[in-house]
Amino acid sequence: MIDVITLSSKGQFVIPKDIREEMELEKEDKFVIVHDRDSILLKRIGREEAKKAMLKMLDKFSDEFKKHNITKKDVKEEIRKFRAKR
Repeated sequence: MIDVITLSSKGQFVIPKDIREEMELEKEDKFVIVHDRDSILLKRIGREEAKKAMLKMLDKFSDEFKKHNITKKDVKEEIRKFRAKR
């Protein structure tokens, strides 16, 4: 199925109803988004799959933080600085 959608001013788009119904998409479904130049691919993933992917990513961050001696305090301070700039 091919359809044309429009990106909103907030960077959002709606998956057309007929596609949502055909794919049996439900509120709170999780997706992985992959982009390359002018293409975007959405892949639905299950909740457990999403949880595992998130934990794997957090483990990578944790390993890198340890490798570079970055503490929780350092991260919190960077977040505070970032928020203060906005």
